[in-house]
This record gives sequence, C-alpha cells and structure tokens, in this order.
Amino acid sequence: MVVKLKILLLLIGVLLLAGILRLWQLGSVPPGLNVDEVSEGYNAYSLIKTGKDRYGMAIPVIFKSFGSYQPPIYTYLTTIPVLAFGPTAFAVKIVSALSGIAVVFFTFLIIRGRLGLLAGLVLTISPWAIFFSRMGTEANIGLAIFIAGFYFLLKSAKETAYFPLAAFLLGLATHAYYSERILSILLLTGFVLINYKIYLKSKKLLFIGLVIFGLTQLPHLAILKSGAFTRRLDQVTYFNRGIPVVREFVSQYSEYFSPRSLFFEPDDQVSRSMPDLSVFYRWMVVPFFFGFAYLIRNYKDGFVKSLFLLALIAPIPAALTTDPFYSLRVFELLWTFSIVISIGIWVLLSKVKQKTLRYTIFLAMLFISLLSFYVNYFVLYKFERSDTVRFSSTELIKITKERQNEKFVVDLSRDISIGVRTALYRRYDPALFQKEIGEPFLDKYYSSVDYEKEYKIDNVEVRAINWKEDVYKDQILVGDPLAISQQQVDEHKLKLEFELKDLSEEVSLRGYSTNPRQKCLSSPLGSVYCDRLQ
Repeated sequence: MVVKLKILLLLIGVLLLAGILRLWQLGSVPPGLNVDEVSEGYNAYSLIKTGKDRYGMAIPVIFKSFGSYQPPIYTYLTTIPVLAFGPTAFAVKIVSALSGIAVVFFTFLIIRGRLGLLAGLVLTISPWAIFFSRMGTEANIGLAIFIAGFYFLLKSAKETAYFPLAAFLLGLATHAYYSERILSILLLTGFVLINYKIYLKSKKLLFIGLVIFGLTQLPHLAILKSGAFTRRLDQVTYFNRGIPVVREFVSQYSEYFSPRSLFFEPDDQVSRSMPDLSVFYRWMVVPFFFGFAYLIRNYKDGFVKSLFLLALIAPIPAALTTDPFYSLRVFELLWTFSIVISIGIWVLLSKVKQKTLRYTIFLAMLFISLLSFYVNYFVLYKFERSDTVRFSSTELIKITKERQNEKFVVDLSRDISIGVRTALYRRYDPALFQKEIGEPFLDKYYSSVDYEKEYKIDNVEVRAINWKEDVYKDQILVGDPLAISQQQVDEHKLKLEFELKDLSEEVSLRGYSTNPRQKCLSSPLGSVYCDRLQ
C-alpha cells in the first residue's frame, strides 16, 4: 500500500510537470498562431456561432482549408475552449496541450510501476512532445487517441472484452490525423495476427470490434470519390513523379531511425523545430541503444512484440512522402522511442549501485534537459522563429482595430492566412464571412481545392495591391519589403505610417498612407479620373 501511494504521488508530480511545461505561457509562446491553427480557430468559432464552418458547410467530414483539408476532430473539440475563452491563441492550442498530458498518463498506464513513471517522465521532458503539445496540431490529438487505443488493445490480449473499445479508438484516430489512417489499420491487423490464438477463442468480440472499426471508416468512404480524402497524400507523395518508388521508400523509411535525425539535428523545417535542438536531447542517444539491446534480448515478451510492431509500422506513412524527416508525421514512432529510451535509462541507472549517486545523476540530467529546453524554446525559438507564427501580422490586426476610421489594404503574397487571421482576432461575424467570402466555394467543398484569396473584413481589405488604382484612394497600404518596394514608395509618394518587426528585430511589414490629392494633381489622367477613384 505504501509503495502504491508513493507511485501515485510521483505520478501526480510527473503529470504536474507535464502540465507546467505544456500550459505555461501557452497563449504567448509561440507569439502567435500558424496557418493551420488560424484555420482551426476560426472554423471552431464559426461552428459555435452558426453551426457551420467558414464556408457555410454544416458538420464537415473534413475541413476545407487553404488548398488542402484538415482532419475534423481537433476543430470540433476546439469549439469547447473557444466557447469558454473566446477565439484566442490559448483556446486554439489547449486541446493539443491537454492531449500531450493525456499521452503521458496513458504511457504510465501501459507500462505501470516505477518504469512507467520513468517512461512518463521521459515523455514529459522530450523536446518533440513539449514542442508539439504547445502547437494546435491535429497530430497531437491523433497520438492521444491512438495511444489510448493501443492501451486497450494490449489489455484485450488478456481480456478480450476490451477489443471493441480498442477498435473504436483506433478507428476514431483516423479522423484526427492523416498518419493514423494507415497506422490504425496496420496496428489492428498486426496485433490480431500476433495474438490470433487469443482472439480465436473470442470470435464474437473480434467480429464486433472489426465491425465497429469498419463503421468508424464510413465518413471516409463518403468522401472517397470527391478527392478530399486523398488530397493531402497527392500533395506530398512521390508517386507518379518519375522517382524509383522502392528506393525512395527505403531511403525515407531508414531516415527515421537515424541517430543524426533523432538526437543531433533539428527538423529541416523551422516551423517544426527549435534552434540547435533535435526531437530528443543528445544525451538520450546512449540509453536509446541500451534500451533497444534490452528489448532485443526480451523479444518473446508480448509487450515487446507489440512495441516492435509499432516501431516497424510507424514510419510507413511518412516514408510515403517526399519530406526527408517530417517529425509531425511520426509521433507514434517518437512515442515508441521515448519508451525505448526510458528502458535504456532504467538499465543504465541499475548499474549504479550507490543510491545517492544514482539519484544525483538522474536529477542532474533532468535539470540539464529542462534548462536546455527553456533556452532553446522560451528564448531562442520565441525570438528567432516568431515569423513562423506571423507575429507581425497579429500586431497589424491590433493597429487596424485601433484605427477603425481608416481603410487598410493588406497584401497577402507571403501570408495566405492573413484574411482568416484578421477574422479570428477581430471576431468577425462568421455568418457574414460565409455569405461574403466563403459561399462561392461551398458547391465544390470536397471536390475542389480552390480557396478564398480576397477578403473584406470591416475596414480591412486583404488582396494584392492594385497600383493603378489603390494609390488614388485615401487608405493605408500594408505589405512586406517585397510587396512594397522603396521604388514604389518614391514613385507613388507614399508616407510611412508604421513599421512592424518580428521579435528578432527584422522588419516584416510596413504601412504606407497614400497621398491621393497630391497624386491626382500630378496625374496625367486628369481630375475626373481621380474623382471617380476617390
């Protein structure tokens, strides 16, 4: 009883640490929302206000967004915090943060005991797990549902009554993120084959579970012919691109087992990584190999077989794409490796016979890890990568709201989300958005990837700047240095009104007021044309 109480208290401590790392300054770090988060947030807001998404679609099977589609579960769940807190950055990200904490909890349930606590702690402090839990990403809720399904699948090997629940959760995960569409089928099939003797004794439960899984796939079948179901794969796969498929698959697949990608180098895309920090800490490479060595020696154990099965199938969806190491698509693999690392740490610490030294080493590595994450995320990432969440665009929205009596034309060449971002932060009426902007795309919601490229929201127009007409109107033109060059400023006699910098002090946006009176006086087009433009 004393041991169980101690483990319970330690588990609470681990969960509290997981909560702190995922929730502290969630609304301000990162200092904004990325494109996908903006879309999820405004769709959730629109669902609350009208029962439809921003295009006017009621109960979408999958959400249309910026030339692609977003799995639905995250957006539907986000309606709850948006209803409670309003359309804020915190509300958009909280579902992902809570999903990260849930994964830690289910990790403990799967392994149990002191090793379960260690596995939960490793997951709690792993850079990838914290980083993506603080991002409003569908992949995180997908992982949480998938791992919950994996937990009940493991339980079903001992008590088959859990199989239908496991099948339901794995089926539900396919609506949370794209990778799970493949992984759920592979895991369910592989696990049943490994444990076929057990399930043959409970054929009825096996049948019920498979039927339930099949029923969860019906929404996918409903849009199968529309193009929406396979749109994302078509965008990222190397099929039909003249590339040797087998060679490319093997190359991409093996990259996800590379220590270089896992421990030493950040993800190539800056929006998915922190400066100088990979998905795991560098010191974890040693216990990683010790953990795998231990698992290989115990390969006959049922849980070890299941872990190996998950490790083998987890990179498959990502390996079907052109991206060399796309951490967002392999959360199940990274979760598996977190377990392997925790086993390796357990093995290594068990070799240290002196208890005080063992705890000293453990606490030192914990402190070093947390310090490293703090520096790389809360300091370097916040300031060096603020452009990935369009910090300057968020600041611009504040200016347009403060200066409501002035008209703004905002160029969207480098930020396709600025229109929806403005609607989200200014809480623009979704019913008006649907009617004025989204409605033309409703008829081909699932069959066409066309999306809105012009917005008129209160005193803000988001579109390309028309240099033949816009300079003759009394308004403020906003764009980055590429959209509005110094030559255009001089030629059209524009006046600098404000300058917005990202947190690295780089100029991102400039706002210029036009001088229509002076422009018209010097215009060869004549005052009649100028009057018409005014």
